[in-house]
Amino acid sequence: MTKKAIGFTPHPAQRDMIDGILTSKAKYHVACVGRQFGKSMMAMNLVLYWAINNSPSRILWISPVYSQTDKVQKELMQAIGGSGIVESCNYSTSEITLKNGSKILFRSAERYDNIRGLTMDYGVLDEAAFMKDEAWREAIRPVFMVSGKRVLFISTPKGKNFFYNLFQLGISADNEQYAAYTGSSYDTPYIDRSEIEDARKTLPDQVFQQEYLAKFIDAGGEVFNNLDKNTFPQYTQPVGKVYCGIDLGKQEDYTVATFVDSTGKIVDIYRANAQEWTLMTQEIIKRAKQWNATLMVEVNSIGDVIYEQIKKQWSDSHPFVTTSKSKQEIIEGLILDMNESIVRIPSRDLFPQLWDELTVFTYEYNPKTRSLKYGHPNGMHDDTVMSLAIANFNRKSNKSYGQYAIQGGVGTPSGFKYM
Repeated sequence: MTKKAIGFTPHPAQRDMIDGILTSKAKYHVACVGRQFGKSMMAMNLVLYWAINNSPSRILWISPVYSQTDKVQKELMQAIGGSGIVESCNYSTSEITLKNGSKILFRSAERYDNIRGLTMDYGVLDEAAFMKDEAWREAIRPVFMVSGKRVLFISTPKGKNFFYNLFQLGISADNEQYAAYTGSSYDTPYIDRSEIEDARKTLPDQVFQQEYLAKFIDAGGEVFNNLDKNTFPQYTQPVGKVYCGIDLGKQEDYTVATFVDSTGKIVDIYRANAQEWTLMTQEIIKRAKQWNATLMVEVNSIGDVIYEQIKKQWSDSHPFVTTSKSKQEIIEGLILDMNESIVRIPSRDLFPQLWDELTVFTYEYNPKTRSLKYGHPNGMHDDTVMSLAIANFNRKSNKSYGQYAIQGGVGTPSGFKYM
């Protein structure tokens, strides 16, 4: 690319990709990239290159949802609004017209009926992996069949869908109409290597490979794999101090208390539901005395009262407030420790419920917020997983977390204040 239309200087991996897109004879270009690669800025610069150097051209930008296309149009206008090349910009019709006659249209794949009937020269499908297959087949592809010269699909991967199929065509030597490119988060200067390494250690391997290494992973999302390597055949005496995590059940959920020793090995599990809170509390206190354990109790809408009951009977008890943030942190801590075989669990025949929940425990990756949400599939439970995660957090930190701040060491509450 000879011109920097919006003050964009590509990094080496982007430059190689841009050179391939501009010089290849292929019509369809499929770029699978990792997080923070700079894909949208690169694609916007390509759009302007086509619009400026191949006038008059009709160029179509497509994002999965309208809010994304609107954002791109505004960012593009912010970059070129004062350059003197713009004839008009209409946010109502989602169009930018340049003085040389080129037009850039912005559309969303969620409403792909508004794409039907268009005839375009160039196109960008940003975050293509998050679009419906039928949007491409039924509405978008016909747009470029008559006069289309270059179409760029650029995205982080998401399972194996039409974006994956197009990428496979691109790496095949048998189809000259397609070209494929890939770049990981390691190829970009926009993200610190320490951040990538932290993500590698804390995220499920499938998520890291998909989001940072730009690898196509089979649909699924299970978090805990290779459980056999973390198992022991029978309970033994604990090593060092014992720590307990208590997940309080609501309605149809179970209340679970998991006890782990200082090495991360489970020494006891209590699981019950549909019982009087007094009876369950008594059983938990009984086991706390047996193991001389430090308890950490989930505190939420009903947890405050139960925690106070437990605290009165067992002073070495501390609260844990479950929020979306704190849940993600302790789950990712458990993932890391299980991957490194620090946390060890009883074999399936000793406690099948834990195995069942760990096996199906899953994640969903939100491409809009770039965040993970952990949980159980519909109709399943995750009480034993959460109890184990709290116990592991208790073992590593021995502090309360969230609503009840601990000052001056364990057991000295500063009052009911949110941190």
